[in-house]
Amino acid sequence: MNNIKGFSLVELMVAVGIVGVMSSVAVPKYQKYKVNASRAEAQSSLSSMYTLQQLYYTENDQYGVFDGTTLAQGTGNQIGFPINPGSKYGYKAIPTDTKTGTATSTNKANIFFRATAISKKKLGSCANADKDKWCINQNKRLANDHGDVEAPCIGNSTIASSDAFNGGC
Repeated sequence: MNNIKGFSLVELMVAVGIVGVMSSVAVPKYQKYKVNASRAEAQSSLSSMYTLQQLYYTENDQYGVFDGTTLAQGTGNQIGFPINPGSKYGYKAIPTDTKTGTATSTNKANIFFRATAISKKKLGSCANADKDKWCINQNKRLANDHGDVEAPCIGNSTIASSDAFNGGC
């Protein structure tokens, strides 16, 4: 008598079907997890930037500048914000002397600031916009929804009418 051991084709197809169903549930959750991790980076970095701004204000009686676009020349980082070239967000901090949020010269009393984090690209296939934008101000008001912002985070971005826009999952 022949004793052939192994799996039948039906058993293999059932196993493949189960793995497929489990994958279809796991992949979207993994994508959302990656997006939330990226967004946590933005929140943490803006919170650090707020702390650095408060330290700078204590020493100089005005807020400092962090311009992520001029860092290649070694300028534009008055507050000592650590630079991470692998970051998924671009960061900028602009001191102002009014709540309108327009940039001012360094000779004025810059008693307001806004710091922004704008994603460099769409965060994932589950994201609802091309850019995810966060803004924090001198009151430590961190916002990601344009309806929840506080001056000077309102109406200052070239991408949209606000420096805060929910582009995550």
